[in-house]
Amino acid sequence: NGVRGHRVLALLRFGPTARSKHPATKEKDRKGAAEPTALLRMTNRGEKGFSRNKDFDLWQSDADSNAMGRESKKDRVAESFHHYARTFLAASEAYLEIKRTEFHNVIRALALALSRLPVAKFLLAGVPFIAYLLVFKSYKLLRHILGMSPDVRPNTVFLPWLEETIFHCYPHRLASYYSHTILDFLAAIPYLIHFVLPFLFLFYLAKNRYRQRFIYSYIWCAGWVNLVAVLTQLLFPTAPPWFMDSAVYDGVNGHLIGSLPNEAGFQRLDALIGFRFFHSIYAQSPVKFGAFPSLHVAWPTVVLVNHPWFGVKFAAAHVAWITWAALYSNHHYAVDALGGMLLVLLVHFMITRVWSPFKHAVVEGKVSEWRKHLHQHHRRRYHQDAIV
Repeated sequence: NGVRGHRVLALLRFGPTARSKHPATKEKDRKGAAEPTALLRMTNRGEKGFSRNKDFDLWQSDADSNAMGRESKKDRVAESFHHYARTFLAASEAYLEIKRTEFHNVIRALALALSRLPVAKFLLAGVPFIAYLLVFKSYKLLRHILGMSPDVRPNTVFLPWLEETIFHCYPHRLASYYSHTILDFLAAIPYLIHFVLPFLFLFYLAKNRYRQRFIYSYIWCAGWVNLVAVLTQLLFPTAPPWFMDSAVYDGVNGHLIGSLPNEAGFQRLDALIGFRFFHSIYAQSPVKFGAFPSLHVAWPTVVLVNHPWFGVKFAAAHVAWITWAALYSNHHYAVDALGGMLLVLLVHFMITRVWSPFKHAVVEGKVSEWRKHLHQHHRRRYHQDAIV
């Protein structure tokens, strides 16, 4: 005990000996110098029946095993995380690749379906729509050619009078009486879909070979609806509700001093997002006073009468949704929505009952649908009788 005690004291006083040149010996001396307190505690244990060398070895082995256990646990956790990250990354890349392939396949199928369509019939069906685009884009030029004033003075009496005559109230005021951010977003969704709706429905018809027969009649119907509507707005401009509620006139000459922007109720969303998104959309429209008839309501109605997607109930719900949005945002009167629906029904009646270059395809398609529904009805009746 005395010899070991002297060695420890010498180690504490002078450090490791300089004679230990071997790397293993140096490491051992370094550990010994770093743990003097533990060695002193172990050497001072001279109690009965106690093996100091064995106790020190057990302590050292327990410390090493605990350190190794902590390191191995960290290694396992890190390895598990890296394995999960690699697996998730590989799965994401595989999923994106599958979706990219599906999208490319759909685009190729659409291009192939459109390439199979007769070009002459496609161009013939698009004549009314092309005429609508020309009138819409040349709105101011046409007013100048027709000798109209460049400053559009809309009719501010007819629509309120018709609204009160039919409904005995103003439905748009009831619909917009309570406003909320959630309702603003719900009203903005169908308005944003409005701009891509014709192309989405055209894609829906072209994707299926059975529905391709309705493409020409759909384009023909949509073209005539838009053309008649924009001609009406050119010859008989009418003021929407947002203009009537905000316009300020000169008391002497009756000239317009100012009004709210034409995004109407959607200016609340512009203020919320901090960017004049809807203002930038509506400010580009050359037709500022085109309340009657409402093309926002007319376009979903065109889809409703031309082999609608997801069923008639879904298309009717879309019409009701956009009607509520038009009233809630103060863009249209209720009679504007009714005018858009009646215009679509009138054009569709003329196509199916009077004349259309694609009348045969429409009638044939409807007869096929009736036969299909009748066949399904007979099959259900047969199964019911068999069960009974």
